[in-house]
Amino acid sequence: MPSRKAERWLWLAGVIVILDQLSKWLVLAWLQPGDSIYVAPFFNWVLTFNAGAAFSFLSDAGGWQRWFFTLLALAISAWIISALPRHSGEFRISLALTLILGGALGNVIDRL
Repeated sequence: MPSRKAERWLWLAGVIVILDQLSKWLVLAWLQPGDSIYVAPFFNWVLTFNAGAAFSFLSDAGGWQRWFFTLLALAISAWIISALPRHSGEFRISLALTLILGGALGNVIDRL
């Protein structure tokens, strides 16, 4: 059973997943593919879709990469969940693990 501190980090990961999904829902509701939002002279947000990993890595690989990255994210998430109780008192490590966990689980939801 995870410690009380570890449970708090897991709850935060859940909040991050919810915020991740909410932000994606809002973007899809407001923007069409190719639309952009000006942020700064050197930075715009542009709605685009990517079937691969970061920077379209393996985006044209035929579909197997979707399941590979889903399983990889689930395996890493399981490892993080098992590591959080050991590091729950170390703020920076726990925060980093929690942010990665929330993002990984958000990506799993997107791929399913």
